Amino acid sequence: MNLDAVSLALNQISFTIKNLSKTNYKSSLAEISNLISEYGFEAERHLYRTLISYIDLQSIEENSSLLKHSENIHLYYWLQEIPSLISKPNFVTLICYAFDTIITQKSLKVSSSNEYFTSLCKLFKLNHAQELVFALALQNSTHTELQTSAHNHIQKRLPEILQIIIESDNGLKETRLADLSIEVLHAFLIQIQHYVSNNSSIIKTEQYEQLLSLLRKEYPSERINNNGSLILLPLLYPSNSSSKDLSSTQLFSDSSNLSTSVWQMDGSLSDVILEMGYDFTASVEDCRNALVHFGLQELKPITIARMLSAMIKTHSGLNENTRIYDSNGIEMITNNDKVSSPTWNVDTFVIAINDLVPTVNWKDVVKELDHPGFLVRDRPALILLITALRRALPTEQYIDLLYGRWNNVEGQLSWLAQAIRYPDVFCFGDHPAHPVLIDCLKHPLDDSKDTWTWRSLNLIECLLRIADTGLYPVVLDIFKHGIQRSGELIFLGLLQLHTIWTTLKQELLQLIIPTFLASSPNANPLLNYMWNSQHHTAPLRTTLLTSLAEWYNRSNDNEQQQRLGRVLEIVQDLKALPILLAAQPITFILDLACLASKRGYLKLDKWLSDKLREHQELFIQTTIQYLRKKAPQLSSKDDMNYKPIANIEIINILLTVLQLALTSITNSDLIQEIQTMISTAKILNNVNVTRPETLHNALPHPFTPSSTNGPSLPTQLRPLQSSNTNDLSPMNEISDVDVYFKRLYSKTTNPPPISVDDFLDILTKCKDSLITRERDVFQNGIKNLFEEYKFYSQYPERELLLTAQLFGGLFERGLFQNQVLFAAFRVICESLKKPNGSNLWNFAVAALDRSPSFDFNYLVASSLNLDLAY
Repeated sequence: MNLDAVSLALNQISFTIKNLSKTNYKSSLAEISNLISEYGFEAERHLYRTLISYIDLQSIEENSSLLKHSENIHLYYWLQEIPSLISKPNFVTLICYAFDTIITQKSLKVSSSNEYFTSLCKLFKLNHAQELVFALALQNSTHTELQTSAHNHIQKRLPEILQIIIESDNGLKETRLADLSIEVLHAFLIQIQHYVSNNSSIIKTEQYEQLLSLLRKEYPSERINNNGSLILLPLLYPSNSSSKDLSSTQLFSDSSNLSTSVWQMDGSLSDVILEMGYDFTASVEDCRNALVHFGLQELKPITIARMLSAMIKTHSGLNENTRIYDSNGIEMITNNDKVSSPTWNVDTFVIAINDLVPTVNWKDVVKELDHPGFLVRDRPALILLITALRRALPTEQYIDLLYGRWNNVEGQLSWLAQAIRYPDVFCFGDHPAHPVLIDCLKHPLDDSKDTWTWRSLNLIECLLRIADTGLYPVVLDIFKHGIQRSGELIFLGLLQLHTIWTTLKQELLQLIIPTFLASSPNANPLLNYMWNSQHHTAPLRTTLLTSLAEWYNRSNDNEQQQRLGRVLEIVQDLKALPILLAAQPITFILDLACLASKRGYLKLDKWLSDKLREHQELFIQTTIQYLRKKAPQLSSKDDMNYKPIANIEIINILLTVLQLALTSITNSDLIQEIQTMISTAKILNNVNVTRPETLHNALPHPFTPSSTNGPSLPTQLRPLQSSNTNDLSPMNEISDVDVYFKRLYSKTTNPPPISVDDFLDILTKCKDSLITRERDVFQNGIKNLFEEYKFYSQYPERELLLTAQLFGGLFERGLFQNQVLFAAFRVICESLKKPNGSNLWNFAVAALDRSPSFDFNYLVASSLNLDLAY
């Protein structure tokens, strides 16, 4: 698979959905299914994004009751997909991406009223259970309006639906809650539990308990282990389950005091020490005596592991200690202190074990921690566990067991999660079996435990593996927590896991890339590392380019051009511009192509013609959408005062291509719109040409000497500004001029540099050219020199000297003429008034040195009214 293949697959999905009909319905679905099976996440995500774009979501409040689902083939397809979509582990990611994209690209206005979401649920024919799952998922949208609408719907509908479940005889079946897959039901209950734990007004504790009671009837404890619903055990039967459920909130929050009844475990010794309480480890002697009395013969690794597990789960809350007596009726533990111990002393426990069983293999004990009931709930629990293990054996001897495959995956994840949250207690970076390589980074990472705990490749690999066991959302939250502190390190770690490619890995890469694009000094090295990877090359490159496009699309109007420039800089550095521009034509690709043309990286008219031949109507629609956004006055019916269009040359090229395509367009509305745009563009160009003062007011000239010394410079420049003929020539900045200046100042081969004489040769050729475009190059090149004058004082030495030589060369070759010649002479005079050695003084001297044969006496004689202080 390569990038072109992925792009073609996405195009094929778009084409298939666009041409979907009743006659080709089955074959189209089979084709799409095959494409998703072959190309995975990108194809799947593109399917839902494209499919929902064909459903009118703007006016559903008015039209949902009138719409016949059977007549709308795209809506019918969407309804068929909803059950399987909801059951997917990355459902939240898929549905939020689909809605976020349609909101951004189609400017969909989402109402925060309950009526909008209610209409949406009716349109999608969601049952009660699906309605709640849908709303809970869309609360994760990146668009505030959609978040608010989903949240308001939850506030209104969740109590109503729960009331139906509780009061109806067949509430679970009536609301279809029992029809949800086990994984979806588990995620739903976790969210409900979150509302209850936060004392939310949405649901009362009594309602939650009644819901659990009904679900227990549906999932009896005696059958729950045998029907694939084991994941529900901690929620439905917390007192009997082997472990508490691990939501992301539980993993990153401390536990409150818990009664001992919650933590009853198999094994007599663990039960006994819970009865004895913290005084069991008050001293080595007491601990040893109790162990001898109650079963020295039972001190096997599994027994020790269960006792240690009981301790870390009851580090607080054992307020009363039960008195234990020996066979002679003497109390075994006598605490002479009036105050009992506040928690377990695990150092004492380990010492006592080693005294009694000197041959105990503590590595086997760690291995036996993989048993039902092991759970590290919070920081105190982690401290007790790590303290005991450090007393027992070096970390290097058991760390590989922690990274291995556990049966009690939730218990393993609880240890990993708490260690990640509290690296001061246990830092994985201090014990990496395989460290993440950071040689490619040019700037050092933050030297802190929070960062270096992610230095372990084994940790990242272990988490990715655990995510595939049904704990995808929990693991994703753990990674998000780490990305805030160590995104670049996690990014490298994911790339260095060459044998793994999962949905979570791809989603994490897409989450991390935007975090360092804008300002990180390591951005380019990281992206180069990803682009040039020898493993999973095609999906990695696709993920990178997709992330760049999404980063641009999520920007507001003020950020958009800045981000687009950054994207172009990145793809040029990666030498990936041709690949990206070969992708499916969307507004982002078109915008990037226009910017690349301005900077001299692309011949825009040829690229547009190629795209038109390749994509035809899709490309035409994309181009029209782009013009609507970039030049709305082209489609405006308000002609009271035409506003100049920015980048008019680019707009003219786009319109020229659309004009050539008119004969192949069958849609009369599109034809009419294109013709309107072309006509308006001609008017705007003519208005701009005949009103040079408008341009002058819009772009004030930076250098205006005092009015007492002769005509002002803008007045002298007006002949230059108005010299264009009355045609479609652009009046704004010409991209070709930018290219020549960039090549003049270039220090590398990209773009190839040119000399001052080369530039002067080009300007000489363009000055008297019969081609309007070439004359524009000459005129705008001179105008740019004047407009840059106010910045010359800040120019670096090399660039200042090149500019001065160019300026002087224009004198020498007689390219300054009439009023412009006097304006240029004033620039020299004003610069020579500046202090010796300043940038402007140096500029004037260098310009004069470059034009020794030019007769300045003529200008002096013609400018007697000038104050020639030099």
